[in-house]
Amino acid sequence: MPSLIDKLVDFAVPFFKNRIPHPAMTTSNGTTTDLVTETLFSSKENQIDFERVLQVFHIIRNFSFTDINIRPLAHHQKLRELLMAGLTLAPDSQYAELSRQCLDIMESISPQVVLVGANDPYLVIMGTLMFTNDRALILGALRSLTRVAVSEVNEKVLAIGNQDLIRRVSQLLLVDDEELVAATLEYLYQYTSLRGNFSRELVEHHPGNLVGLLTGYLSYKSALAPRSVPLNGTIHAIPATQLAPQKNTPQAPPTIPDLTDYLNLDEPYRCLGWLKETLLNGVLEDQLPFKELFGKYNSLFGTQKPLAVKEFYTVLKIAFPQPAAVEEAVKTNSTSMDDLILGNVKYAPLKSSNCKYKHHVLRRQRMVGVK
Repeated sequence: MPSLIDKLVDFAVPFFKNRIPHPAMTTSNGTTTDLVTETLFSSKENQIDFERVLQVFHIIRNFSFTDINIRPLAHHQKLRELLMAGLTLAPDSQYAELSRQCLDIMESISPQVVLVGANDPYLVIMGTLMFTNDRALILGALRSLTRVAVSEVNEKVLAIGNQDLIRRVSQLLLVDDEELVAATLEYLYQYTSLRGNFSRELVEHHPGNLVGLLTGYLSYKSALAPRSVPLNGTIHAIPATQLAPQKNTPQAPPTIPDLTDYLNLDEPYRCLGWLKETLLNGVLEDQLPFKELFGKYNSLFGTQKPLAVKEFYTVLKIAFPQPAAVEEAVKTNSTSMDDLILGNVKYAPLKSSNCKYKHHVLRRQRMVGVK
């Protein structure tokens, strides 16, 4: 796969170097001109070159939809430079389709993108897209910024709220567009979960009654995806009643998959299945370091879109309810997650399925080049 990416990128580099403006050129009299507009479609050869570059990015886009390809694509420096260049193109230019392809790819690989600081080109360009009037660009930028925040390595960079961006996101909550509002709420959920000043900045700079607006959305009737269960009946899409059935009540047909086959399930069910196989309910004296358990989970699923630390803890406490002291420590952040000690839980005896899974993981790691 890495060598194929290299060849595809090498094919596209000359086009970006010779045809893509970096940025629009300024003439001696102070006016700007886009030389590419004048020459791109002036010959059959130029048209063919552009179509082939579109095909290259369409191939890469399709690759990015597969989990196993996300990491190598996200860490390919030259590809990332081309994607950033593609995102700077005017949405109403002849490059509109190329720009959309670049945004789709960035959205897919964002969970594996590592930011180097507040002025990282990724943040600068995505922030610029947020202020356009193009709905597709705003949606793509919102989803990309949401997905890049799931990585803990980016938390220090993203936890500090950008006032201009917060105002812009706040404005989007007032737009009569369900898909756009849903993406905005997902963004706010992700960023308010970070440790930083984002939540305070959001409350201070939101134009109007933020609490009232969010409360109103609790009773929102979706036209796109009607709720099948009450909002408070699920935690991270896991029906709470399925995990803690009540006595003397008729059991509803199970709506969660068979957790014994968790290797082939998506999150959070994969995590839930792994926890139920790895741990057992214990007594108050049975304790485990949270960092150790989360490390084991990450070592197995780290290349396959694992849950972030807070989502992992949420699934953990559903499967193995924690003592009040542990819950309070997490809720108040009085103890860091690295120092958190879990209670009422212990490791289960090693099963043959664990060995089988290790072979499965080793095979997946060889496929992606992980040593």
